[in-house]
Amino acid sequence: MNSAYFDWQASNVGNGQPTIVQVITGMRTARDLRSVLLEALYAMDGDSQPKNFLCLLLGSGFTRQRLEREVQDLKRVTRADLRDRIQVVNVRMPADLRASHIPGVPEECLAVLNQKVLHALMVKPTTSSREAVVGQLLYRWINRMDPVRTAELAELSGASLPTVYAALKTIDSNCLHRDEDRRISLAGFTADAWQKWLALSTDSPSVKYVDRSGSPRSPEKLARAMAKLQRSDVAVGGVLGAMHHYPELDITGAPHLDIVVHGSPSTDLSFVAELDPGLVRDDTPGAYAVVMVHFVNRPFSLFETRDGMVWADVLECMVHLWDAHLIYQVENLIRHIAPGGLGGPLGD
Repeated sequence: MNSAYFDWQASNVGNGQPTIVQVITGMRTARDLRSVLLEALYAMDGDSQPKNFLCLLLGSGFTRQRLEREVQDLKRVTRADLRDRIQVVNVRMPADLRASHIPGVPEECLAVLNQKVLHALMVKPTTSSREAVVGQLLYRWINRMDPVRTAELAELSGASLPTVYAALKTIDSNCLHRDEDRRISLAGFTADAWQKWLALSTDSPSVKYVDRSGSPRSPEKLARAMAKLQRSDVAVGGVLGAMHHYPELDITGAPHLDIVVHGSPSTDLSFVAELDPGLVRDDTPGAYAVVMVHFVNRPFSLFETRDGMVWADVLECMVHLWDAHLIYQVENLIRHIAPGGLGGPLGD
C-alpha cells in the first residue's frame, strides 16, 4: 500500500475550507483504513484552521458496500464537527473522478484535482515521524531560518500532512508562532520539550557493529577511513560530530563511531566492512559497539562537508549523545546552539 498527500486550497469546494487529500493505492484491509481515518481525525482536531479530509482509494480491495459500512462505523463514534468533514471515495483510476463520485466538488474543480492526484501518485511515499517534523522546526529555529507553511514543512520533513498536523499539536502553544501569512516557526523550546523530543527521537532504528579482530581502530581512525570512501550519503555523527559543531564541548573522547546514513534500514551497509574488516554486525543487547549506524529517511540529509569529511547535522548528533546518556554534554550543546539557551536542566 502506497500513500501520498497534498493540501488542496480550493475555496469553492464543499464548505469552503481547505482540504487535505490523501491518495492511497492498493489498500486491502479494514485495519489500514481505520488507521488512516484515525490519524486524519487526530490531525483535523489538532489544527487551529478547520480542514476537510478527502481520502481517494485507487485499486483498493473494498466493495462499495464494504467501504461505506467501514466509514459509517467510524463516523458513529466521531464528533459531528469532524465526521461531517470526512469523505472516502473508491475509484479505479484518477480519470474516473467525477462529480457524481465526490459530492460537493464542482465539475470545474475536478480537472485540477485530477492533475494533483496524478502528481501525488508519482511522489515517493513518506514515512517520517512526528519527531522528524519537530526536528525540522528545531533545525530552522537554531539556524534562524524563515517560517514555513504547513505543506512546505511536510515536504521538508518527508512527513504526511496528517503527521505534520499531529506533530504541531504536541508542541506547547507558547513555543509555536504563526505569522500573518499562517507560516509556522518555533518561538522557543523548553527544557521539558527538549527532553521529550530527545527521548522519542532515540527510538529510531540503529545497527550495531562490534570488533572481532581483537585490536579495534579508534573512532577517529574509522572516521578518516570513512572519509576516503567519498560518499555524500554517509556522515559522522555522535560525539565526533558534536565536537565538530561545538569544539569546546566538555568531553574527553568518543566511545564509538556514530555513522548516519541518508536512507532507510534497508540500505546496503556493506561499506562498513571497508572501514575495518574486523567489524561485524551484532545486535545482541550488551555487546560493546565500535560502530553505531543510524538512519535519516528524509528528503534532505542536512549533512555538511568540510575539509573532506561529511558531518551529520547538530541535532542528529545531539540525539546520539542523549542515547549514550551524556546528559551534561547535551545540555552544553543546547546552550550553545539554541536561541536563548536551555531554560532549565534536563532530566536523566
